[in-house]
Amino acid sequence: MKLVRHISIIAFYLTRVMAAGYILTALYIILCALFQPSTLQHLPGNRFAICYPFTSEHFLLGAEYTVGYITEMILVIFLYGAFFALLSNVFQSFRPQKIFTMKGIRHLRFFYLINLFLFPLVFLILGIYSIEDYPYVAMITAHCIMGIFALFLAAIFEQGLNLQNDQDLII
Repeated sequence: MKLVRHISIIAFYLTRVMAAGYILTALYIILCALFQPSTLQHLPGNRFAICYPFTSEHFLLGAEYTVGYITEMILVIFLYGAFFALLSNVFQSFRPQKIFTMKGIRHLRFFYLINLFLFPLVFLILGIYSIEDYPYVAMITAHCIMGIFALFLAAIFEQGLNLQNDQDLII
């Protein structure tokens, strides 16, 4: 169990950093789109590039400089920021001495609900209306599989919490 705790600590911090990176990137795109600083460059063919702050080196390339495309880009990047934040909460559930807690079950429930319902719905809508040609079917499948595994883990955690509470009553 010690190894699981160490791995969960590392995974927790890595996913928190990734979540922050995605969310900050989405906010940066919003700022660039709203204020159009020099870091937003218009390219030939109605394309655009967003550069790293205070540089002219490209950070993100956009296929179309339209409100719909930029909104889609922000939505997907922000959703993956939220995904990694929720995933970090799942990893955090494995850190305490007693891993079967209501807090851990809540983290797992929220994670599986988001993966089973929100992500497939968003990617289904994007698959229909999107400008980009992403593999939305594969993304929906992957999130559903993660959601099902999280559902199983939540059920195991709930059973473990019940057994743990029964054992605490006996002792």
